Amino acid sequence: MTASSNEDGLVFECYSDPELKRWTHLANAKTWKGILTVQQYADREQLLGSSEISQKNKSNEMMETYPKSYQWLGQKYFVLKDRSLPENGEFSQVVSSCETLNRIGYCIHPGSNGKIEPALIVCIGGVFTFENHRRKGYAKNMIIKLNEFYDKIRDEANNVLELKNLVINLYSEVGEYYSTLGYKSMHVPLHHLSKLDELTKRYCGEGDVNDGKYLEFDDYRGLVELHEAQFKESLLSLHEENPEKFIFTVAPDFDIFKWFQYRDLFIMKKSGRKTQQNLSFGYALSDDSHIIWHHNWNGDSLIIVKIHIPDETIQGKELRLKKLLKKAIEETKMHGLQELEFWDEEIPIKRYPQLFQLLTELENESKVFSENGSISAVRPPKGYAAEQVIWDNNTKFCWF
Repeated sequence: MTASSNEDGLVFECYSDPELKRWTHLANAKTWKGILTVQQYADREQLLGSSEISQKNKSNEMMETYPKSYQWLGQKYFVLKDRSLPENGEFSQVVSSCETLNRIGYCIHPGSNGKIEPALIVCIGGVFTFENHRRKGYAKNMIIKLNEFYDKIRDEANNVLELKNLVINLYSEVGEYYSTLGYKSMHVPLHHLSKLDELTKRYCGEGDVNDGKYLEFDDYRGLVELHEAQFKESLLSLHEENPEKFIFTVAPDFDIFKWFQYRDLFIMKKSGRKTQQNLSFGYALSDDSHIIWHHNWNGDSLIIVKIHIPDETIQGKELRLKKLLKKAIEETKMHGLQELEFWDEEIPIKRYPQLFQLLTELENESKVFSENGSISAVRPPKGYAAEQVIWDNNTKFCWF
């Protein structure tokens, strides 16, 4: 456990106590449990916290690849304590809590001489102040201390590139609250598709798509590896257009998708949701174009987490998109979900003329471009202003 304190008795701690984790999850369950019970929500958080992406600091591969920084990977837990409060229970002085999920990413910037460098991408989640302690500035103090905690790691990095390039981001569900704490919102609109039969008929075509396979729980690691080259090509292309900017992305990692799968299956089973067939988690065409999705049981929708289509003409890309969306629509309807949902940066609909035209005809404008309830925000790296930062792959893929 590491801690820092203020003269006013506020203590910020990074901890690993499983009982404290459970206690904080039971407390914030009322806010984020969705269709789960309080106990089920705490169980889900325990499951996700033990997943591969959350335990990256224990990975032998990460230890070998990043010997000077692996300990900062994975999920980290923090609390703010007020020592001036009565100590009448084990956690009675805990007033606020949060977590971070730390993953390897890539970046390119003016000082990297045209080369892509590793970066530690820190994503904040689970920011919570206990009900009887709200409106006292505790959450603000905690995030300030969290910023300082990771600033110190970056400032003491010496020549460890991934730590020197450390970036902190978050997904705000409280509007622009974090803007006063150094975070710049980078809103990405959502697309909600509800006229699925019409979309299938008029865009995807009524013929069956049979030149591929469904993606099962643990059988598409090789497909995710294809994202690597595409991500890096995108960084280099953005750098050519914006040589003065700091451009970053979360790196592709199959364990990120497994995190979504664990979440998906847990909520389905605990909610008693009955499905006619086994779940699949995506579909791949014979040329390795593929789509990966997440069943959002809380929101009654299927969310596209990642879509990968090899670079070619827009006509060729749209042809493959039609086939992949057809499979996503079939999955949506098969399990009784009502909408297909995706972030605009995942499928920028204005780049697909046929899709954009049809959606503007079929859907209400509020569904074609919806406000994202999780507003992406970034704290610019040291030495950069907010307008000098580009977040590539700012989609559901790297959400936490």
